[in-house]
Amino acid sequence: MNVGIHMQRDAVTALPSTTAETVLKLMDEHGFGVLLVTSEDGSLRGFITRGSLKGVQDGQTPIESIAHPVRFSVSPTDTLEKATLIMLENRLVLLPVTEGDRLVGVITQSAVLRGLADALGIGLEGTRMELRLRAGSEELYRVLEVLRAHQIHIVSMANGMANGERRDVILRVQGIGDREQLRAELEQRLDREPQPPSDEPTGCDD
Repeated sequence: MNVGIHMQRDAVTALPSTTAETVLKLMDEHGFGVLLVTSEDGSLRGFITRGSLKGVQDGQTPIESIAHPVRFSVSPTDTLEKATLIMLENRLVLLPVTEGDRLVGVITQSAVLRGLADALGIGLEGTRMELRLRAGSEELYRVLEVLRAHQIHIVSMANGMANGERRDVILRVQGIGDREQLRAELEQRLDREPQPPSDEPTGCDD
């Protein structure tokens, strides 16, 4: 799951010589709060925000004089997880995607959410199972062995919140037959009672 799959190509950009007035009109037209600045050969030169345009007195001012330098970018082969961390830690609404110095696209918050939702199987019909397992133990392997024995298909698996020495593991699965038998076997293998699986209709998720 890499950035190249989810990025938007042919991003709207402005040349360094574009005037502040023209850039503001371009932002209004597309509903942008941020616009990337590139040279004619596609090299990334910076970015401009609505906030930085507010202090410009002369609308004919070239934006290269007020553009901010780009501090963060990713490549098409970088993982979506890497892009997500950069955006979260720096409160970015979009992230440039580059190959060398050349801009090849952008990855947005909505694209990141769609990619993560696809990876987690959100929207697919199935059963959500939440298990509280001992950290560093072999309990997850025991759970997987039970699911395999029941020929249950795992759609996705994710870590939930840690709670002391335990961590929640969230599984989305398909193909549960005898729920009570599955529950009993999980209790036996884990030596305690796990959270019961809960059926969810298509398109819903907690």
